Amino acid sequence: MRKTPSVTVRLSPELDKQVADVARALDRPASWVIEQVIKDFVAVQEWHLAAIEEGIRDAEAGRVVSHDEVAAWVRSWDQTDELPMPGCK
Repeated sequence: MRKTPSVTVRLSPELDKQVADVARALDRPASWVIEQVIKDFVAVQEWHLAAIEEGIRDAEAGRVVSHDEVAAWVRSWDQTDELPMPGCK
C-alpha cells in the first residue's frame, strides 16, 4: 500500500470543533472529513477555472451576447410579453 503524504492544517478552534462534530456524526476520522472537503473544493475550483477558460475562448471567437440584449431580456421577465433568451450571434 502506498503511503499518502501528510499535511498540517491550522484551524480555528470553532472550525476544529465543527470538523470533529461532523467526523463523530459520520463515524469517520477528522482527517477523512478534511480530505473530503479539500476534494470538493478542488473539484469546484477546477470546474470554475475550466468554465472561465471556456468563456474566454467563446469571447475570443465572437460567441457573445450583448449586455443590452441580456438586460432587455431580464427586464422582460414576469411580463406578459417576456422576451426569449437571447442567443449568441
